[in-house]
Amino acid sequence: MQAIQATNLAMGQNQNMSLKLAPQMRMMMHLLAMPVLELQEEIKKKLDENPALEEASSSEVLLSHLEDSFPKDNTPVDWDEDKADRKQQFLENTLTQKESLQEHLLLQLGVQKNIDKEIIETAEILVQSLNNDGFLNISAKEAVPDADEETLKKAVSLVQMLDPQGTCVSDYKESLAVQASLCDDEPDGTETVIKEHLEELEKGQYKEIAAKLNKTEKEVLEIRDFIRTLNPFPGRSFTTQPDQSVIPSLTITAKDGELSVYMNDLAIPMLQVNGSFKELDESPDADPEAKKFVHDKVQDAESFISILDMRKETLEKAAEAIIQCQRDFFLKGPKYLKPLTQREFAKIIKRNESTVSRIANSKYVQTDWGFYPFSYFFPSQGESVLEIIKEIMESNKDKRLSDQQISDILKERGIDMARRTVSKYKSIIRRQV
Repeated sequence: MQAIQATNLAMGQNQNMSLKLAPQMRMMMHLLAMPVLELQEEIKKKLDENPALEEASSSEVLLSHLEDSFPKDNTPVDWDEDKADRKQQFLENTLTQKESLQEHLLLQLGVQKNIDKEIIETAEILVQSLNNDGFLNISAKEAVPDADEETLKKAVSLVQMLDPQGTCVSDYKESLAVQASLCDDEPDGTETVIKEHLEELEKGQYKEIAAKLNKTEKEVLEIRDFIRTLNPFPGRSFTTQPDQSVIPSLTITAKDGELSVYMNDLAIPMLQVNGSFKELDESPDADPEAKKFVHDKVQDAESFISILDMRKETLEKAAEAIIQCQRDFFLKGPKYLKPLTQREFAKIIKRNESTVSRIANSKYVQTDWGFYPFSYFFPSQGESVLEIIKEIMESNKDKRLSDQQISDILKERGIDMARRTVSKYKSIIRRQV
């Protein structure tokens, strides 16, 4: 029960965010972190709450899609059968996640530089000891009894900083605290709330928390909203679930050397303000009390629509930028994926790193090469090298190259990788087959 409450608290699934209490931008960031299915539920909830908000008619929706479709220039949109089929496939595709949490973390450890070998090896053992939530069921010392305290401490910290952040901890509270400590925009007092007042926060006891921390209720609400952006169980997104269906947020396809982007707008209802409410809000003869009620609802509806537009614009900007950064991938395939950090990408789209993190969270992209989480396009060098090693092994099946031979081939391509690391990558590849 406690774990379920933590999930609800962190993801904000069972509580409404009031526009009066949270800035418009914070609400946008909250919606930005949602995948398509969660956003659909959030919109449905909003439609149930606000009678001034309604779905647009089918003709208005079609017109909007015609106007907003990529590319955004004066080129007429050619709605041929090929594009219609592609859009239908885009909406129907599903994804089953295959990469395990351990594989994902080991890949990152394999390319760490300037870190003592003993720390890396200790970290690798810790990673293999994690459960599906990303937690240690035993203490770090029990997992690696031969490691000295200093090495163990550094190894734990190293694993906690890897993507996804907040693994290698004892429980969800410690995971939330670690994630908060690694964020640049963490509101002051967040870690204290997580460690000492999480249950009170779940119960909505904001005034009591504010009094104990000598803060305003608004500051506590900001802490609450920030915690909702964290993931209390970071390992679960890597747990294989064969029946898990995922709707992509966008599709990127190549044709004749040109790339096209399609936002998955058809999966998200188009909203508008109810005409009757708008008329009553603008009427000078309306009853003052009724008009106040209507005015508040219209304002709330307009604000929510504006926030959804901001979310869409941010995703469009990210989609255009990811094409620029990973153009070779979309044209030639996975082995051409370039190393790119979220921090570098944030500078390109002129947003902060936490915004990029929310964009990458639970978003999926359909490409000509398959389905990928948005975070796939921010690989460490190790993830790119994994695809190259796969290609080398595939093209030299008959030769059965040794680890050293593969290491030599990589060196010829400008990638310096030790034989021992190549061996580790080969074992990961074999487990994926």
